[in-house]
Amino acid sequence: MILLRANTELHQTFERLIEAMKVPVKWNGIFVVIDNYMILQGEVRSLFFHFDTRNVATNIIDIPVKEDEIGEVGTNMRVQNAINLILYAFGKWGTIKGVRVDKSFEQLNTLFTDIMKEMQVEPEYTPSYLRFYRSGMRITYEDVIQTAQEEEQAQPEDEETNEGGLWHKVVWKRAQAEFARADITVSERRKSRIGNNFYLVGYLCPACCGKLHMAVYPAGKEFKIETEEGGVLLARAATCNACRRFYTPRPGRLFSEGDIYTLDFATDDAAYDDYLELLGRNADRVSNYHTNVYADGRRPDMEEDGEESLEDLCNALPELSDLEVKKLSARMEEGFYPEESVEKYEAKVHSRERERHDEGRSLPQREQAAEEPDKQSGTRTPKETAKQSAGRKETDSVGSGRPADRGRGMAAETETRRADHRAAEAEMHGADRRAAEAGSSLRPDADGAGRPAAKERTGGKDIHAATQTPEGGMTVDGVIVTPEERKGVQEHYEARLAVMDRYSDRQLQELKRQLEGERKLTEDEKKPYIKKIQDRIYEGRVRELQEKADACEGKNYTLTKRVLEEVEAADLPEEQKHPLREKLQQLKQSQAEREVAAMVAKMPANLDRKQYRLYVDRLHDYDGVDLTPYEQKIVAGREAAEKQELSNMIRRARKVSREDYVDLAERLMEGDFLPGLVAPYLEKVNDRIRELDADAIAAICPAPMQMNFEEGIEAYQKIKEGDFLPELKTDALKTLEKRLSKIKADECELLVGKLKKELEENGVGENPRHHFYPARKVLLGQATPEETDVIEYAMASYAAGRGLFEYPILVVDVARDASGKEGMILTPENLYYSTAFTSYGIPVASIASVTASTGLLNKGLYVHQKNGTKLKIPYAVGTKELPDYAGELDDFIHYLQEKPESRKLTYLASEKHDTICCFRCGYQYKGGGVCPKCGYQNNG
Repeated sequence: MILLRANTELHQTFERLIEAMKVPVKWNGIFVVIDNYMILQGEVRSLFFHFDTRNVATNIIDIPVKEDEIGEVGTNMRVQNAINLILYAFGKWGTIKGVRVDKSFEQLNTLFTDIMKEMQVEPEYTPSYLRFYRSGMRITYEDVIQTAQEEEQAQPEDEETNEGGLWHKVVWKRAQAEFARADITVSERRKSRIGNNFYLVGYLCPACCGKLHMAVYPAGKEFKIETEEGGVLLARAATCNACRRFYTPRPGRLFSEGDIYTLDFATDDAAYDDYLELLGRNADRVSNYHTNVYADGRRPDMEEDGEESLEDLCNALPELSDLEVKKLSARMEEGFYPEESVEKYEAKVHSRERERHDEGRSLPQREQAAEEPDKQSGTRTPKETAKQSAGRKETDSVGSGRPADRGRGMAAETETRRADHRAAEAEMHGADRRAAEAGSSLRPDADGAGRPAAKERTGGKDIHAATQTPEGGMTVDGVIVTPEERKGVQEHYEARLAVMDRYSDRQLQELKRQLEGERKLTEDEKKPYIKKIQDRIYEGRVRELQEKADACEGKNYTLTKRVLEEVEAADLPEEQKHPLREKLQQLKQSQAEREVAAMVAKMPANLDRKQYRLYVDRLHDYDGVDLTPYEQKIVAGREAAEKQELSNMIRRARKVSREDYVDLAERLMEGDFLPGLVAPYLEKVNDRIRELDADAIAAICPAPMQMNFEEGIEAYQKIKEGDFLPELKTDALKTLEKRLSKIKADECELLVGKLKKELEENGVGENPRHHFYPARKVLLGQATPEETDVIEYAMASYAAGRGLFEYPILVVDVARDASGKEGMILTPENLYYSTAFTSYGIPVASIASVTASTGLLNKGLYVHQKNGTKLKIPYAVGTKELPDYAGELDDFIHYLQEKPESRKLTYLASEKHDTICCFRCGYQYKGGGVCPKCGYQNNG
């Protein structure tokens, strides 16, 4: 009995199976393998799979399980494949409800053979049974699982020699690179992916300019890598699928800064694919606000910003410097914020980036302006900048006279509106002079923005406080402000509000900031003014957006979609956005349907497949349009394009060798063509491959039943290792196996007769514990269970490692229950033995002699090996017969040792020999097919 605990993959697979079968089994995750049963142990009822009867059923069974006896499936792929085989085998038999297997029995038999060939196990799968063999002897499913465990344990542990494994030691190298950015849509991000949790991003590969895919790790589950600077915990990594290269920023850095680590696999596709899977295993479609960090806790060169919500940063977007906006955009691209937040604010941030880029000042000037306050207060985060922005104005002053941006694709401002702006600016300057005469404390800064004349800071908090006096005045920082002064300030703002209809949006924002910073008015006095300004700002923005929405009438889908995105990004109350959104969505839908109908009606009839796909992709870019009415024409277009491409592919393909046709078949299958179109072409190609394979196999073994063993085993190895269609290879190998089995069975029959005769002639009579192999009867299917049961059990128990076509000559059974589990097996190649405590195999060629001892202390049968080792082996004769039995066994083994080298499989499997060993007499010579000693003519 074998007990195995399922790994995660198997646990999920069989849990889904139990759910699909709707059986009352609460599985505990333990596989129990007994003989030809596989049992999924449950708390009450268990699920049984029986290979002998093909039945799948539930039953109540109490299996005592000790925790220390349970093995782990773990990463043992041989055991996992042997367990998964159950789903295919029983699913094809139709005994598992809810499971359907489309492959044929022949295809499944080939699949099972490929899975088990490394374990030297040969499955035989038919509609009636599934049996397992090892070197011609039938074994149980329990033996298969045991062999799979042993084979995995026997694999070398040196990771340097494991050519296809995940355990590559890789060191990421430090580099400098510039990552360009490309605009990609949300739909492109979702559609374009390479699997393993890598998703499309806007960065381009520095080497080939292809689009990169990025994996982000959940906070706390970062992946550790080795770099030239030591261990680093990855928060994110990007890859170029074309260059087979990986990128990740250095700790504390962003991709946009160009200070990175890189790992290049060049043309090693297998290593790249494995590492891609490894990196993606713990990644997910999540955000992670942290940058990469050193695994040993070292502080990076650049400290990462504190965690801030994207909404807060975007609300303060007008106050952020150019560098801060660029940094915010890069963080959005690199997975620092949740996807839903990025989708919501992406257009707004990108619009702000473009607006900054289009402004008159050059980039060095903007960077210098952004760095000046940093020199005094240190590096600030976007959030700190937003906190310090109250009362600060952008470099462009209120009096700059530049009109507000009315959006791309819209009409420019009229000359009348520009005149209103100039009049409003003149009014504002006049109001500033009047306020100065009234004692206002506001003065324009060097950058043109109005700020409080004095502002002190203590502990980061504003200490200015204003209290009202009984006479109607105010006390500000201990200084009394008279009612006349307050009245002057109020008149100043009332005068400005009276003409605010002519103010631009920028001027209104500036006026609002000045009011918020005014210290000679109470908060309650400010509120009505601020509300009027804010209402006017909203009104202007709504009017502007309304003009754009009205202009979309009769315009194209793309323009309407762009204006709708601008409405969504606008800083307006929801009740003011809603009417605009409703109108634009209706326009967008009607325009999309109209444009799709026009595109389908004008679809060219002679598109190639690439053009067709681009055409259909354009159709799918229209959101919310039902393409069902156009399905027939779209499918017809696809069929025409694919027919043309299939015709061109067949015409241009090289069709000389088998490899050419196999390559063509693979291209047809992987081409994602319509099944009904590609099937006729694929059938013709496969027919041609079948013809070529049949001719090749016929050339290897033109007359299998006339071959001798040497010719047959050579043909067998060629066909087994050759590239042939599975069904042809299986049929040819079965024919050769039948021929080779007959040759070896005939040899075994002769050896059995020789040994039996010599034992009888030397006084060793018949013994019920001696079982001679009935080779001919087995070959003809005439052997009875009484003749073979003990032999088969013994072979399966302690001779499982025997070679191909290695048949037993004699089996000696010494088990108390006469089952064959203990004793000795003699074959032409090996002597196997098993006792209650040990089992062992001895090559016949290594045996020096066999002796017997009949003394009281050392009584027994002994095998002396050529290396000096002496082993005691089981026997089943009396003391009087023991010396004769040992002597005859010694003589027979020496006879077996005289077998020519040319009859051994290692020699026969080789195609060429520098020195020929005669098949008949063993004489070794060079050149010629005829043995110069005995005249055997088939040595060539």
